[in-house]
Amino acid sequence: MKKILKNQRPQKTASKKKPLSIKKLILISTLFLCLSGIFLATLGAGFLYFKYSKDLPDIRTLKSYQPSTITKLFSDNDELIAEFYVEKRIIVTKEQIPLQLKQATLAVEDSNFYYHFGIDPKAIFRAMITNFQAGHVVEGGSTITQQLSKTLFLTSDRNFTRKIKEAIMAIRMELIFSKDEILEMYLNQIYYGHGSYGVEAAARTYFAKHAKDLNVEESAMLASLPKAPNNYTPYRYPERAKKRRNHAIRRMEHLGFISTEESKRAQNTGFNLGEVADMLNKAPYFVEYIRQFLQETYGSKQLYNSGLKVYTTLNMDYQETAQKAVRENLQITDKRYGYRGPLGKVDLPLNPLAVKTTLLELNGFQEQDDARVEPGTILKGAVLEVTDDDVLVGLGKEEGIIALKDMDWARKPNTNIDGRWAKISSARRALSVGDLILVKVRGRRDEDMKWSLSLEQEPEVEAGLLSLEPGTGHIKAMVGGYSFSKSQFNRAVQAVRQPGSAFKPIIYASAIAEGYSPASIVIDSPIIFKEKEDAFDKWKPVNFEKKFYGPTSIRTALTHSRNIVTVKLLQNIGVSRAVQMARDLGINSNLENNLSIALGSSGMTLMEITSAYSAFANRGERISPIAVRLIEDRNGDLLYSAQPHVSQPISSGMAYTITSLMQSVVQDGTAKKVKVLNRPVAGKTGTTNNNVDAWFIGFTPGVVTGVWVGKDNYEQLGKNETGSRAAIPIWLQYMKHVLQGTPIQNFPVSDEVVFSKTNPVTGEKANFGESKARFEVFIDDNVPELDEANIDPLKEGAF
Repeated sequence: MKKILKNQRPQKTASKKKPLSIKKLILISTLFLCLSGIFLATLGAGFLYFKYSKDLPDIRTLKSYQPSTITKLFSDNDELIAEFYVEKRIIVTKEQIPLQLKQATLAVEDSNFYYHFGIDPKAIFRAMITNFQAGHVVEGGSTITQQLSKTLFLTSDRNFTRKIKEAIMAIRMELIFSKDEILEMYLNQIYYGHGSYGVEAAARTYFAKHAKDLNVEESAMLASLPKAPNNYTPYRYPERAKKRRNHAIRRMEHLGFISTEESKRAQNTGFNLGEVADMLNKAPYFVEYIRQFLQETYGSKQLYNSGLKVYTTLNMDYQETAQKAVRENLQITDKRYGYRGPLGKVDLPLNPLAVKTTLLELNGFQEQDDARVEPGTILKGAVLEVTDDDVLVGLGKEEGIIALKDMDWARKPNTNIDGRWAKISSARRALSVGDLILVKVRGRRDEDMKWSLSLEQEPEVEAGLLSLEPGTGHIKAMVGGYSFSKSQFNRAVQAVRQPGSAFKPIIYASAIAEGYSPASIVIDSPIIFKEKEDAFDKWKPVNFEKKFYGPTSIRTALTHSRNIVTVKLLQNIGVSRAVQMARDLGINSNLENNLSIALGSSGMTLMEITSAYSAFANRGERISPIAVRLIEDRNGDLLYSAQPHVSQPISSGMAYTITSLMQSVVQDGTAKKVKVLNRPVAGKTGTTNNNVDAWFIGFTPGVVTGVWVGKDNYEQLGKNETGSRAAIPIWLQYMKHVLQGTPIQNFPVSDEVVFSKTNPVTGEKANFGESKARFEVFIDDNVPELDEANIDPLKEGAF
């Protein structure tokens, strides 16, 4: 049996599988879960993609990326004079952006920028952990590409839907654009605070330099701003801004962008900030005039967003002179009407520190800004002490003295004597302790180094000035009032005011057209109009001097602005002819159909009448005023080119004749003050009833300038406030500068006129050898009967 068992071969039994080890089981489970997770994540991502990508904008539109940029206005010599924008942005290429600025931006915003595909899972996970630990959102995981997609295409709402769309847009953007292109768009698009979008505008705002000139610490400063520009602005929060900037610098060091030595130096450097400027505007009234034209022509969106380049006709040298002339002379003029009292009162004895603080705030100063007190500036001050001879004024930290001679004009209003200033004899009569006043800084006093001041007040009287180039119609200067910040109403183009005698040259031009000549005689005698149906029933015009002068030549009548002769002229030629002449000369305002227009009773704008005079200066040819030469789009393509509107309302002979008459106004008449220019000038003053409006429009062969002075409420200016007294000083100050250093030019004599000796009393041909005979100008088909002895063959001797 044992042998059998021994020799018997054992039967095969079924083999059993060994149980799986725990490690293998975990591995398989993990693999399964991962694959399932990937599958579900892919499925979920696909679901989210198709759900949220349907209505997203096409990223390919960025191929023609044109963000909102600044519209710029340039002067006649292409000097930048103004800007329009909603977003202050100046586009630069990636080559114009310094490497350290790119590195600083990556250091604080997206250090893995060049290694992710639009979204950064690691950054998202890190932000989730940080936010979970903080209990609220303190860190975002958005890449630069995500930030750009949000800024360009999405809202700033913080919700799940927007984040999904942002991620989809970022991935799409990375598929179409290179990393460098995305970074360039980002640096041109993002907001840096104080109205500045993009690095170039930010560099100019914060450091008054181009982006390409920024150093490491300045680059770090800018790169630190986009997270919260209002919270990290160095102008308001310098300590907070420095900490944020130094964080950016340390990040640059950590990433190897700069060395440790560079990092330490940059962190220890203070801020060298520029001055945050308001929107550039060197000629407010003119710029607003252009803005309205652009808005009407192109609409608001193109005006403020499209980066237009507008080349105007304005001469900035002339413009600055015009603005100064208007302001300075209105201050002088307004003082003739007396002192209207202080701006208010301050309680000096109870709280002197509060007074000091108030004055600093009123003048826009901080403690360290007192150096901005400079000669010529006008400041608010508080009266601290008053004697008969002077006044001590507090300006904040500093003080100044008003001597009696610098405030002796400060009598009560309406106390002038026959138009003459009634000076006060004691400072106590005008000011008292605690008065809040306006003062002009004159300079430092030698005896105590206090500021020397003069008493000022903001004028109630207003003015407009318009200067044209008659040969081109180009507007060279435009001032619409004393202060654009005080009133945006442009009195050079919007105010419709009675021109008074400034309208008379148009009446005389109509008379010349009807056969009158400068030698024609009209009787200056009383006249009464008794048209019962007329509003001027029993109207009795009088001369300014309240006198009658008998037989008066046309030249003498215009020279001395004789009203009665002008009315009789209009009566003889007919109102309709004068109205048509005004229309031909470009005056489109409503003109009354009665004889009162002879004295300038119908209102018109300063631009209208100045443009009308330009025809006299330009041989009878009128070119409508032009303010814009050409306009280009952001790419330099021409959008607009001015096409001059040229007309010939009067002949060159008529133009020369009227110019000759107005030269007599300057030489012998109401504009004799202008003779100080010592060159040929023609012009005419204008003063309306009760001295409500004062005008002077005058010209040389190359420049025609009109000035109006008056009050917006139509109150009278004051006794003897005529065009000669109120308007000519502004015109003269401006034209002296414009003409300085230019050659003296005579008005070119027209081929259509001749000169003949006439009897100034009768207006007839002078007898040979007549001692009082004088040469007079005539249209060549309207010359008195002559012989060779009476004709000047060289056509010289114009007046």
